[in-house]
Amino acid sequence: MSLFSLPRIVISGQFFLLLLFFCGCSAPPGNPLDGKKWFMMNNCSACHGIHGDDGRAVHIADLNMSFGSFVRKLRTTDAPIMPYFPESKVSKQDAADIYAYLKSITPEVNR
Repeated sequence: MSLFSLPRIVISGQFFLLLLFFCGCSAPPGNPLDGKKWFMMNNCSACHGIHGDDGRAVHIADLNMSFGSFVRKLRTTDAPIMPYFPESKVSKQDAADIYAYLKSITPEVNR
């Protein structure tokens, strides 16, 4: 390998990492109606409230975090009372649906 080919390898490696970062962090298209069903069926509303901002737990209506951050919270929660949801319980698509639902909820102040 010559010294002239090294920069090309480094640049293509950086491009690959950048592409991986953006593709890995983006949310797949989510269905808010399916997300709402999942939210209700799995009792998220018991703590977060039916509208995501009318319960005892943190308000999550009109969610203000990236999809990647949301999935990390689902998978490894830091709240002692909230269960964690590994991929075997909540698929990436289910997470995208829930995320789409939470992003679609209008906060109480605007209802």
